[in-house]
Amino acid sequence: MLILISSFTYLSHAQSVGGVPLEDIKSTYIHLSRVGFTFKSKIRVSVDFGQRVSGERLNESFISDSDGRSIEFNSMIDALNLFDLLGYEYIDSNCVDEDWPGQYLLRKKKPELVREEE
Repeated sequence: MLILISSFTYLSHAQSVGGVPLEDIKSTYIHLSRVGFTFKSKIRVSVDFGQRVSGERLNESFISDSDGRSIEFNSMIDALNLFDLLGYEYIDSNCVDEDWPGQYLLRKKKPELVREEE
C-alpha cells in the first residue's frame, strides 16, 4: 500500500529536468548523478539524457517540481524507484567514474519488460 501511495505521489507532481517533464524524456539511456548536502540527509539528483547544459545553467539538470524548485530525495534508491515507474531499468553504477554509488546508468525498458498498468 505504501509503495502504491508513493508512486502516485511521485507521478502526481509535475517533475521535470530543464523544463522537460520526466515522462516526456524519449532518450533510451539516461545518467543519474547524486548531489548530497553537507548537513542534510536528503540528496538532489542530476539527470543527463543528452540535453545541452552549460556550466552556468547546471541547476537545470536537477529534477525539479512544477514551481522549478529542486526535488530532494531520501536516497538514490528513492530516485531509482521513481525512474523504474517511468519505465527505466538499472544498468550500471560504475559507468562514469569511481564516485560509486553516486552515479547510475539507466536504460528505457524494452516494451516486453515494461509493467502493465492494472
